[in-house]
Amino acid sequence: MLPEKKVLQLIDMMNSMSSANIPAKKPILEMFDLAMDEKTLDYLIAMGTKPHTVGQLRNGYHKMYGGTKEDWEAFWKEILVMAFVHPHSEKERHLYELSPIFPGWIEFATGGPLTEKRAAVINKFVEFWGVLRTMNVLPMRFLNDYKTANLGKQGIPPRTSVYVSEGNLKEVALNKPLTSEQQTLPAGEVYKLIEKYGDELAIMNCFCRQYKNINDMDPCENGLPLETCMSFGAISTQMVENGGARRITKEEAIEMLASFEEKGCIHTTFHYANNADKDEMVICNCCTDCCLLYSRWKTGSLSKIYTRAFFSPKMINESKCVGCNICGKYCPTEATYYDQKAKKLVFNYEKCIGCGQCVNQCKFDVREMVKDERDVFVKTKNPKKL
Repeated sequence: MLPEKKVLQLIDMMNSMSSANIPAKKPILEMFDLAMDEKTLDYLIAMGTKPHTVGQLRNGYHKMYGGTKEDWEAFWKEILVMAFVHPHSEKERHLYELSPIFPGWIEFATGGPLTEKRAAVINKFVEFWGVLRTMNVLPMRFLNDYKTANLGKQGIPPRTSVYVSEGNLKEVALNKPLTSEQQTLPAGEVYKLIEKYGDELAIMNCFCRQYKNINDMDPCENGLPLETCMSFGAISTQMVENGGARRITKEEAIEMLASFEEKGCIHTTFHYANNADKDEMVICNCCTDCCLLYSRWKTGSLSKIYTRAFFSPKMINESKCVGCNICGKYCPTEATYYDQKAKKLVFNYEKCIGCGQCVNQCKFDVREMVKDERDVFVKTKNPKKL
């Protein structure tokens, strides 16, 4: 067992790399025990939270442990394989810093071919999401939602935005945060990322779907494959060079995204420092069946859905709705569904993250997607109303 005091110190450091705080509950502590030895733990703590060159990191290793060039190279290789660090940014990819726990380290560390260590880490992290559900009681639910919903008020000034509403352009002042942890993009916008990153694209395993495989659960009900998480730029190169992902072409990426979109995925895009103003790192092509972020929200875990949306659905002909509720099946946040009792199509704008699946899956042209940039926090569900 690793010394708990040291593990807690590293957890605090990794949490400081992101606005997404992961509480140090028992499964998280056990996950660190499975993922690293005390030598690695001490090294990461000594590394701190500032970015470093590989040369600086190498010198720090030799100062702490001595050893040969080969010793350092083997140690550094394992650090990269387990993704305890990643490039500081696209422009400063020669610098490395600690990865946040989630989103970040978990996805990158478990994205490669299944190993005993990766399986153990995945199982412990999913166990943690079960703990988040037990924490869904009034004081914790209120604190979680209050803190997340108010992230944008921490010194970030109001701004203006232009959006389309009923065909008319309106300019309105929005007191909205600029540090959403994720972005949700309909496929048409996602393709722009493929062009942006050119040939530096890679595909890796989804740890949420891998969890189902490990535990002999039913496969994704939407038919999405294991390889669905797409990485970009510097992080994709780190993943490919260390066996955590495989390189794909632009043509392959476009074909994959079109297939994922058809099957109902949500293109949830994560960024450096989990800040939507910074460069993109990964699109987790999520679904409501497998993805922890959405499926566990639906079953009552404390919400971690804090995202920047760029679109929203606009009703163009509600009379065409036949009440099939396919929109409700694919909506990840229950923002829309057909109310069978009221015989009415329901839409809750505040819960909509703009993924476009209500439009993509509908066969009757009831709605269309319109530009509507905004930041959305989806509140935790009250367990009494599940």
